[in-house]
Amino acid sequence: MAKCIFCNNDLTNDTKAEHILLNALGGRKTTNTVDCSPCNNKFGGTIDAEVGKQVEVLRNMLQLDSGRDRAPPILRKIQSGKDTINVLSDGTPELVAKPFTVRKREDGSFEVQITTKSVQEFARYIPHMAAQIGCSEQQVLEMLKSATGSYVERRPDTVHHRLKFGGQLAVRSAAKSALVLWATLVGNDEVKSSPYAAVREFIVAGNEAFNRAHAHLDSRHLPQSDELQRRFGKFFNLIYVRSDNAGRVVAHFTLYNILGWHIVLAEAGGTPNTRIGLISNPLDPSVSSDAIADEIDIDFAWLDHLDYSDEFARARERLTATMQHHVETQRPREVNRIIEEVFAKHGIAGEHEPVTDPEVQKRIMWEISRRQAAHALGLPYCEEIPGEDIVARLKAASTNSDDEN
Repeated sequence: MAKCIFCNNDLTNDTKAEHILLNALGGRKTTNTVDCSPCNNKFGGTIDAEVGKQVEVLRNMLQLDSGRDRAPPILRKIQSGKDTINVLSDGTPELVAKPFTVRKREDGSFEVQITTKSVQEFARYIPHMAAQIGCSEQQVLEMLKSATGSYVERRPDTVHHRLKFGGQLAVRSAAKSALVLWATLVGNDEVKSSPYAAVREFIVAGNEAFNRAHAHLDSRHLPQSDELQRRFGKFFNLIYVRSDNAGRVVAHFTLYNILGWHIVLAEAGGTPNTRIGLISNPLDPSVSSDAIADEIDIDFAWLDHLDYSDEFARARERLTATMQHHVETQRPREVNRIIEEVFAKHGIAGEHEPVTDPEVQKRIMWEISRRQAAHALGLPYCEEIPGEDIVARLKAASTNSDDEN
């Protein structure tokens, strides 16, 4: 019976499947023939969790699902100028603020300030407002009729993210992924042998001496990088492991085609002249290949060579390209959101539904143009809403909610 490469536990049919490339990075290929469930769980809560944490911002910005098709993580309580916002899984910013506040004036009347994202959300808080004021929901609606509301849409101020990649925990996770992939090719017995003892110890317990001597940043442009980007997207993840004539085994781990690591798995004594690779497109995790080493031959001499000249300049260049991709993909999403909201406001199901009234057409086009211009210039878009219109929208929202239930 096969044994776990990190301990002596038996591997059985009940052994938990290990994602070779992390699920958080979009990896889908798994194996239950290399490491045991306890080791898998231990790594998942420590070194793998560190990698997942480091890529949260990029996953949200680039809208990268996990290998199991889970949405990108929410970025919570981000400072944006004077505001605090959440960035939802779909990239939408959400203001973190109380939905409403009630202040009693000296004359006994009440001042209510409401901050909600939609009429539907506003409607849900009407009972809470009534309870706080001490009146009925109908009385709240009557008060709103005599009020004037404002619809304000504005882009968040600049958000500053501190991106951190690497560190010993993350490198241990990368080394683990590479060693597990290699074991699927050469077998557990070889990977449990003495030539791999140092990297196994590094993965399990950490070792700063190994980290300094055998694991290095390597952000060179990969051979045939253009072909890899054409087939697997501009932000591909790649694990490529190869040995030379003496059985020196070297792994190259590329993260989102931004950063890379060179990790020595064995100084000598491994299976000679062998290679294996795994590549995945995080923009579409269904696009991957575990036969990439048969199709793309990366020379061992290139893999084992390190070039530190302009290392950080190359990383900055690729990170800048990543930010540009974010801007290019978010802009059309915002334009579509504005169009959909304006059509819905005028009772039109969508932009493809015909609008026959010339006056309605004119109002729709004028509002879309104004809102898009304000968004492009980073200016707030403000619109006053009469109280009677607010109440009408609230009643419509409540009716639609009742129909759905």
